Amino acid sequence: MLKLEDMRKLLEESLPPKRFDHSVLVYETAVKLAKRWGGSKEKVAVAALLHDCGREVPTRESLAKAEELGLPVDYVERNQPILLHAKLGVYYARHKYGVTDPEILDAIGQHTTGAPQMTQTSMIVYLADLLEPTRDFPGIETLRELAKQDLERALFKAYSNTMTYLLEYGLLIHPSCVAAYNELAAQYKKEAMNAKLAAGGKTKKEEKA
Repeated sequence: MLKLEDMRKLLEESLPPKRFDHSVLVYETAVKLAKRWGGSKEKVAVAALLHDCGREVPTRESLAKAEELGLPVDYVERNQPILLHAKLGVYYARHKYGVTDPEILDAIGQHTTGAPQMTQTSMIVYLADLLEPTRDFPGIETLRELAKQDLERALFKAYSNTMTYLLEYGLLIHPSCVAAYNELAAQYKKEAMNAKLAAGGKTKKEEKA
């Protein structure tokens, strides 16, 4: 694997200037979150810096490139090929930047759609991509504060925001995003029910009986 500074130089040569600047900001945001949550700063740093390395392929060419490389392409990615930069990123991270760590590669591959049972590294990179300083959307400051207080809750809110945006603009929602949201929603629903029962309350089902 290349040294981080060598990765940064190669990335700058490979990406458009705005995309490279974004990558650096995501890297800086992710490292701060890793310090807050005690994650592997080394893994987070590499995954965050390279999360968009697949963007060296223009979106209009990403489907053809993915097929050329023999990468699996699902129905949603075929109809919304911008998502393919994550899979292309995994390919380039491995073959161009020398990354072999599965945790880093997963974080790069999951940063667009999310996924159930993500590692802390993946969660941090996913959130850092949304929360870097130039991002601006309704509720972002609340989400930034939540990421400092509860990483999983911030992720859950991010999924909700993302799906709301996609629905509003008639875009496709990847099954991985839905599955990741449902996983956390079920977890929080169960926790709320257990807390209510522990406090001597009744579930809605018991109240109707």
